[in-house]
Amino acid sequence: MGLFGEQAARSGYRLLVRSIGTADARIIPSLRRLRPTTDSELAGLLYRAPSELLSGLNQEAGAKLRDILRETGVEVDLVPASEDYEPGTGDYEVAVVIQRFDRMLSIIEATMGILGADVATAKRLVCASPAVVIGRVSAATVDALRRRFQPLGVELDVSRTRDAVFDIAADTQDETTAAALAGLLTAANAPRVESGTGQFMATGLDAAAAERLWSEVSRTAAKVRVLNRDFLRFDVRLERAPRSKEMADYLVEVTGMKAATAERALGRTPFVLAENVPGARMVELLNGVGARGGAASGILLALRAFGLSLKPGGDRQAARVWVDSIGGREAAAVFDRASTSELPGPFTKTQARWLQHELRNHGIASQLVER
Repeated sequence: MGLFGEQAARSGYRLLVRSIGTADARIIPSLRRLRPTTDSELAGLLYRAPSELLSGLNQEAGAKLRDILRETGVEVDLVPASEDYEPGTGDYEVAVVIQRFDRMLSIIEATMGILGADVATAKRLVCASPAVVIGRVSAATVDALRRRFQPLGVELDVSRTRDAVFDIAADTQDETTAAALAGLLTAANAPRVESGTGQFMATGLDAAAAERLWSEVSRTAAKVRVLNRDFLRFDVRLERAPRSKEMADYLVEVTGMKAATAERALGRTPFVLAENVPGARMVELLNGVGARGGAASGILLALRAFGLSLKPGGDRQAARVWVDSIGGREAAAVFDRASTSELPGPFTKTQARWLQHELRNHGIASQLVER
C-alpha cells in the first residue's frame, strides 16, 4: 500500500503539529518537500498550531516523518485519522519587553529565526516601542515563544486582537491638517482628547473601528500611530514626596534600594521610580505614592523619545561601531565630533538603554534625556 493510498486516506494516520516548539521559520523550506504549497500556508500551519500537516499516512511512514520533524524542534504527533482535534486560530499578537540589554544580540538572533527576517528588520522590531514582533498566532505559539524568550530576560505582552482596546494618536503642527483631523474624529463619533500642540487621540476603539479610522486619518499629513492598550508600557516618575519613613520604606519595597539610599533619594526628586511597567502596575504605583503623601506621573513610552547626555572619557573609537549599529549613521556622525557631549536621537527607550549599555562597556558614562 502506498504512502497516500486510498485505504490509508480512509483509515490511516495524520501528522498533527501541536506547537512550533523550538523550531522556527527556517524549517519551512524542508516542509515544502512534504506538502507542496506556499510558504505562507506552511507558516500558518506552524504558527497557528494545532494543525494538520499531512493526512492519509500509513503508520510506519508516518512514524518516520514524525521522528524527523521532532528532531527539528517541532512538536508533532502521529494520530489515527479518526482522532478529533481542535485547530488553532491566529487570535494573538505578541510584543517583546526587554529587561536585559546585555542579551540584545541573542534576542535579535531569536527574532530573526522566528520570523525568517534579516538583521535590520529584527533589530527594528525589537527596538520599537511597543516591540510587536509577530501577529496572527495561536495560544500554542505564544507558549512556545515565552519559553524561548524567557532565558534571554524577555517578557512577552500578549494581546487577543478581537478583544483589545485601541487608541489612535495623530500629531501635526499644520493647521489645515489639524482641522481635517478634528473633522474626521467628529465624523467617526470617536471619544477623543486634543491638546493645543496639534496632538489628537481617538480613544477606546475596538479593532474594527480602529482600522476604519486609521484608514481615514492616515491619508492626512499627520504622523499617525495605532496603539493597542495591551502593549502599552510606562515609566513611573516620582515627582515629589515627603521625606518620611513611610515613603522611604515604600521606595525600598518598590525598587529594592537600601534604606539609606531611599532616604537620600527623597531629597532628589524628581526621578524615575520604575521603568517599562504595564498599565496596571503603573496605576498601582501612582496610587501607592499618592497614599503616602507624594505625587507621581506615568510616562507612556510609545509616545516618548530619548537622547543620551555623554560624560567625558572612555574609548570612543571602539564604541563608534555600536553607535552606528544602534543609533544609525546620523547618530554616528554626531558621535564623531570631538566636542560631542550629547546624542540627541531621537531614540526609543530600548534603543537608548541598549546604546547606554554598550557605551558603558567602553568606559563611556551617559544619562538618559527625555525628548
